[in-house]
Amino acid sequence: MNWFSWIRPVKKKQEIAPAAAAQPMEPRNEIPSLPEDVPDFLPWLLDVEPLQEIESSFQELRALEAVKKTLALPTIPQNLLPRANALVPQLIALMRESALPKRAVAERVSKDAKLTAEVMRLANSPYYRSQEEVATLMQAITLIGSTGLQTAIARVVLKPILQTTSNPKLADMEERLWEHSELVAQHAAALSPSAGLQSIEGYIAGLLYNTGWKVALRSLDQAGIALESPLSASFSIAMTEMAHQLFGLTTSEWEVTPGFTSFSVDAREFGLRRSKHPMTRVLQSAQAIAMGEIVSGMSQTMPAPLL
Repeated sequence: MNWFSWIRPVKKKQEIAPAAAAQPMEPRNEIPSLPEDVPDFLPWLLDVEPLQEIESSFQELRALEAVKKTLALPTIPQNLLPRANALVPQLIALMRESALPKRAVAERVSKDAKLTAEVMRLANSPYYRSQEEVATLMQAITLIGSTGLQTAIARVVLKPILQTTSNPKLADMEERLWEHSELVAQHAAALSPSAGLQSIEGYIAGLLYNTGWKVALRSLDQAGIALESPLSASFSIAMTEMAHQLFGLTTSEWEVTPGFTSFSVDAREFGLRRSKHPMTRVLQSAQAIAMGEIVSGMSQTMPAPLL
């Protein structure tokens, strides 16, 4: 039986316990207030009942062992994160090219239809356009600047990493992962300066952070481990810790930016509980805000991060 065969929509509303508050930072910027009821991430991702304070089941213990085996590997197998090996070098190259003269950048961007469309969409969003519609790629690149271009590059290049399957059940999960990633990226970009980090590094970290969850859940799917709903709270905590480390294992060799690399290395070595990297706190706050927006129906993918 496929691991995802037990996933089903919850047919009735149930009381949702507030998630544990993210560890507070000392921001210079105001952090938006959160709704009272913020759902736990894993039940929302899998569309199942809320977590319960029960003992971990035998199948949950099997699942944790399977993910531990993946975490013990020197590198993540390509079948657990398809296309990453091809797309990440493309991201790094494009990020570096964004510093070239505008005409050279426009020429490079024009060769990619999706990237061109994203740059034009961004330039014509309320964040950048003042009056007249931006009609040319050169105008758009001039208007959004290097940071705007980098966010457009990251969004276009990284989306296929999280959305790669034709399996309907996996595809639904991956759609949720991307929805969550975009929201987390926006808030991480806004919160990063208050932690002494670059906004673009927070944006990229937010977009890529859920690669750890994708690897974990694909590991279980390939192992054929079937779980029973509801999940135990202890299982969710353990999986969250390992998903954080899997993110580090997956991305620690992706030298996108120095700040992103240092965060990835920290995640791989120390995990979530022992991490002292400021990006960890930024992402915890960004995730809590994102989940609050999702459950309240206020989530909205912005054309650009809140830079």
